[in-house]
Amino acid sequence: MTELTYTCSIRIPNTKSKIFLSRLSHPSIAASGQPIRFWYDGQPIDALDGETIAASLTAAGIAPLRPTRGGERRGIYCGMGACFECLVTVDGQASQRACLTKAADGQQVRSAMPAGTADDPLRALTPPADAEPATLACDVLVIGAGPAGLAAALAARRAGAQVIVLDERPQSGGQFYKPLAPSHQAATPADRQFAEGLALEREVRASGVVVHQGAQVWAAFSPTEVGALLGGRAHVVTCGQLVVAPGAYERPVPFLGWTLPGVMTTGAGQTLARAYRVAPGQRVLIAGNGPLNLQLAAELVAGGAHVVAVLESAARPTLRDARALITAARTAPDLLWQGWHYLRTLRAHGVPVLWRHQVTAATGTDRVAGVVATALDAAGRPEGAPLSFDADTLCLGYGFIPSTELARMLGCAHRTVDRHVGHLATITREDGATSLPGVFVVGDGADLGGARVALARGALAGASAARALGLVAEASPVTLAQLHQAERFQQALWSLYAAPPVSLACVSDGTLLCRCEDITFGSVRAQIRAGRDTLAALKRNTRLGMGRCQGRYCAVTAARLVGEMTGRAPEPDQYFAPRPPARPVPAGALGFEKPEWGGHKPAITPNLARPVVHGALPAAQQADVVVIGAGVLGACLGYYLSKADQDVMVIDRDELNLQASGANAGSLHVQLLSFDFGAKAQQGGGPAADTLPLGPMSVRLWQEIEADCGEDLEIKITGGLMVADSEAGMRFIEAKAALERSRGIDAHVIDGAELRRLSPALSGALLGAELCPMEGKINPLRATYAVAARAARRGARFERGCNVTAIERLPGNAAGFLVQTSRGPIRAGRIVNASGAWSSTVGDMLGVRIPVKGAPLQMIVTEPAPPLVDHLIAHADRHLSLKQAASGGLIIGGGWTAAFDAGMRLNRAERASIEGSLWVARGVLPAVSGLHMVRSWAGMNVNIDGAPILGDVPGVPGFYNAVTSNGYTLAPIAAWLVTQLMVHGHADVDLRPFRIDRFL
Repeated sequence: MTELTYTCSIRIPNTKSKIFLSRLSHPSIAASGQPIRFWYDGQPIDALDGETIAASLTAAGIAPLRPTRGGERRGIYCGMGACFECLVTVDGQASQRACLTKAADGQQVRSAMPAGTADDPLRALTPPADAEPATLACDVLVIGAGPAGLAAALAARRAGAQVIVLDERPQSGGQFYKPLAPSHQAATPADRQFAEGLALEREVRASGVVVHQGAQVWAAFSPTEVGALLGGRAHVVTCGQLVVAPGAYERPVPFLGWTLPGVMTTGAGQTLARAYRVAPGQRVLIAGNGPLNLQLAAELVAGGAHVVAVLESAARPTLRDARALITAARTAPDLLWQGWHYLRTLRAHGVPVLWRHQVTAATGTDRVAGVVATALDAAGRPEGAPLSFDADTLCLGYGFIPSTELARMLGCAHRTVDRHVGHLATITREDGATSLPGVFVVGDGADLGGARVALARGALAGASAARALGLVAEASPVTLAQLHQAERFQQALWSLYAAPPVSLACVSDGTLLCRCEDITFGSVRAQIRAGRDTLAALKRNTRLGMGRCQGRYCAVTAARLVGEMTGRAPEPDQYFAPRPPARPVPAGALGFEKPEWGGHKPAITPNLARPVVHGALPAAQQADVVVIGAGVLGACLGYYLSKADQDVMVIDRDELNLQASGANAGSLHVQLLSFDFGAKAQQGGGPAADTLPLGPMSVRLWQEIEADCGEDLEIKITGGLMVADSEAGMRFIEAKAALERSRGIDAHVIDGAELRRLSPALSGALLGAELCPMEGKINPLRATYAVAARAARRGARFERGCNVTAIERLPGNAAGFLVQTSRGPIRAGRIVNASGAWSSTVGDMLGVRIPVKGAPLQMIVTEPAPPLVDHLIAHADRHLSLKQAASGGLIIGGGWTAAFDAGMRLNRAERASIEGSLWVARGVLPAVSGLHMVRSWAGMNVNIDGAPILGDVPGVPGFYNAVTSNGYTLAPIAAWLVTQLMVHGHADVDLRPFRIDRFL
């Protein structure tokens, strides 16, 4: 029986017939917002001033919101701005989160993104940026205004610290307190939860804490510097101590249909109900694990909504749970009574609570129309006949995941927690102090513990932060006692609600794993079986985690799936690397002019590998050719050498394509970069000019490889434009084009009118451009793996996790080498050094000086946009490389410097580079101001002298180099020429300009 075939379904009848009330009632709460009207996809929507667009649309019975690439629709899911599923265009501004954006009279809201044309432009998302970011300074900065953040702010302020709180939501209180929105008012708080939240907020504000609502913290660059948007303007906030209290979000539970409009988290349903007094649907089914689901159900039926049933995956508590019940009664009798009250309310309204049941599918077309569930045995396996429910809304609450993005971005130590599907937690002391001095992480954003644990830890953190500043703040034994009591209650609660173990084996291949990119379980399983069994490799091969939610709703599930299929427990450093922004941020707000410089800035190139394979290689490993480095050049060497019937093994200390090649932006350059010509060029530009003929040859080889592999590598030869915005820039590109034509490159200069005809979205201020028709782009996340797979089918061997520690020349002219690696020795007849920026280290092992340095570079990608540019765009006077990927995102680079973080052992983007890069891009393509930056990342470029190092090394027979900057473009030609030299003793191209002899 498949998940969608139910031959013996049981239908739960509606126990009471109710008239659906979209606006919930409560004796002490009344609507206070003025009636307003806005338009959604041309349809008038009546709303209340002060409520969100999502609340208004839900009250109107509208669930479908943003369209996906495949034409399906998504709706409200998380209800807190973390999933980015409820995106709408508001008055021409794209990708506004309906769950956070307030409705306004006369608004024009639509589900589709603007076309990006003159008639339907992408409107700027924020006001024009100033010359520099604004600055704020304080003693203690608190990020998050939930229970933990407010408690920390109050404690620090009471000790005399100057405190600023930044919170993204329209109102303080977080996901727990959920205060009433301005659309409603209550003469007295409707319940204790409302009352406690209001009292805490009032006390915080009365103490003198400065609270900024609607503030988006997009990056934490150090313990004392945070980037944020306040009122749409970029700010840099500095502090003496930092308290991070970002809260948590509900964990994903994938099943067939979980992306249908009408499927949302319990937290989203509760926000609609408590803050906006809106029922999430007409027939609401609630499923999950824990008492929050009972609370939502009880509040909905009390307000007049129809709840079909509550499904709880844990077993009903019995006398066997007496110890946990007694502990809960002793440590929080009020909460235990509250839970009993919820059950009594549901019983009074005839709502069934089905213990040890779980949803297996949601059905429907435009929105949920039905839900299928099953009973579970003690091991979590389905048992008995499936149950079918007539429901138009499904609220899911299966637990939470801490929001660790900022803490990981800072480099705080983390651990994995094997609870439910598993998650990362920040390692802290009782007061929230982390491994990083001056940084505290508290509340559910550190690890899960509930509101009372969050309040206590927040208070302890605020006092400790104040003491670190030299202020007097006594350690409170009362607060510590409250913390320990709350922790005992939480442990008892988890024991009472212990759910069966999670297993993903029964999730069908057709179920979506990654909501943003529409990646199925089947495609991910296929990649894992093919050996691409790390999150990083899955990301590069499938785009898993590359969407707007940045992996929040797929990373833990994918990590669990990898663990189940490989037997390897996930380690913290195997999760997606923490990169700015913490959430998508308006790109135009962050652009600020920075000084220009020549070329790339070289830096140290430490070992960045994080291998997952450590076991010894089989004994007596040998190959005629060992290639060191499994990036794109190593993969191409494996491809051409195996094609020439050579016995070749490609080894890498990390995974295939996970360093420089896997972080490449995918440009296919043929013309010179602006800093490879003129005064900024290395060695007067001669080596770079000598390399020019290789570019067109390599692009053609890429096209041949694509045809041979039988895969779409997203190669698009659309031409390159190097634009100029000054007369000096025009003279520069004219001289450069003349040199390039002398070396056989098709290049010519066009004026502004022709430029605007070719690419209308580019700035009208540009005077002209150099057009190079042979340039284009490739998908580097797909191409390296495709080349390696084709090479493997021809017999090439690839071994990962092999860190080369020494190379010994064996006696005799043709005896070869013994390569010592972290996984054992490998005997090689010949060696090809394809280690990129790390090539000098390999050369040192054989006493060969290879003058190569690394240059960490950062890149940016925006959210998917309508078609804006076809060409590869560069700038005559500025560092810029810009193109639009097949996914629709704009990839923005051009050599902006990244920095190595020794504590985190990775290269990371710098604020100045992000700001400078976006400033240049915005000036060339104004539509950038209408898009969000989704992520930045750091790669590694190779610095030589402008030309590659190819061929054998005098005095070291059998040792070859294949090292080049502009590595992705030139990888095929470099590999092909070295293969020719190794197989035939000569190459079709004169290699003298590229041999290492020029440095000896």
